[in-house]
Amino acid sequence: MTVNRMARAARWMMAAVVAASAQAAPVQDFGEPNLARLAARFSLQGDGQPPVRIVQFGDSHTAADYFSGELRARLQARFGDAGIGWLPPLNVSGQRNALAYVRSEGWSLRNSRRDDEADYPLGGFIGVAQRAGAQVRVQSRAADGDLWRVRVWLRQSGDGQALAVDDGSGARRVQAAAGAGWQRVEMKLKLPFTLSAATFPAPELGGYELERLAPGVLLDSVGSNGAELALWRRWGGNWGRQLGTRDADLVILAYGTNEAFDAKLDLAEYRATLQGAIGLVRGQLPQAAILLVGAPDSARRQGAVSQECPAPRRPSMLSAVQQVQRQLARDNHLLYWDWEQAMGGPCSMRAWQRQQLGRPDMVHFTAPGYQRLGDDLYAGLMQSLAR
Repeated sequence: MTVNRMARAARWMMAAVVAASAQAAPVQDFGEPNLARLAARFSLQGDGQPPVRIVQFGDSHTAADYFSGELRARLQARFGDAGIGWLPPLNVSGQRNALAYVRSEGWSLRNSRRDDEADYPLGGFIGVAQRAGAQVRVQSRAADGDLWRVRVWLRQSGDGQALAVDDGSGARRVQAAAGAGWQRVEMKLKLPFTLSAATFPAPELGGYELERLAPGVLLDSVGSNGAELALWRRWGGNWGRQLGTRDADLVILAYGTNEAFDAKLDLAEYRATLQGAIGLVRGQLPQAAILLVGAPDSARRQGAVSQECPAPRRPSMLSAVQQVQRQLARDNHLLYWDWEQAMGGPCSMRAWQRQQLGRPDMVHFTAPGYQRLGDDLYAGLMQSLAR
């Protein structure tokens, strides 16, 4: 074994020791009314059953799809692989999906974090063709020759607008009703497939849903770098109905890191925002269980900090954000997973960073760190479902 390989192995061993020493966090049940239904949906997976659909919303921890990707991988390995799930309309710089990617030429991306738009679709991204013939290619990271159920979200302003879709079997036109807002067009396609602007202007793209024609689990990773939960307000008043069409069995809310770094955060307003999000999910998906993920431990070397830890210190609002999250999970009878407890408690990020489970910014995690956390959430969820 070379010196480099020995060093790498030693680092992985140290990481494993730290991971093993972290206190695993259970998924707490504060009276979630749909927990029994969720358990039944998992246990009944088989031929002829619709897939278990999970939607995880979050910030950069979700947008990287390492944390959510590990949870997805564990669930699909146990209950069946029903596919990729939701994808944004175009590649979003600095974000990824563990199972697929989108490449484009001649399209521009509108991002709800930067651009004003009265009617964003689920996820807060819109793809806009810049010329006739502009192309988008959607491809799985793994070779696959099967037919997929593909749903494309479109919005078009004129009757003559159309896209062309081609999965290698010949191009065909794709269009929706003009002036009717975001609409879902369903097709059976092989991957990869290409969407082209058959006209200019062309219909706008709002995202994709990719499902195998098989039972199992789907996990949509709906994240945005730098996002706070208040970003939902910028998506307008219509996207919730799109969430309802996902027919999800479990919705995971994983925000809080960026709120914790906001020294001017209005806690009353944050509480109202979180309560509103819970209400929206309950209203659109009354059959779905909701899992609220507490904000993880993090640290900063400068800026507004608390005095709870030795330097580098915790963001000044982190504990308050966590308290609001736990209290609303209890008040609304949700499932709750304490991310910080899974790390070992307050002030634990520095140890994770030293052992290469946390990144140098002491906010994000390395791939092995996210994998460890995803495994812990999976174990806690399975224990909760088994009760």
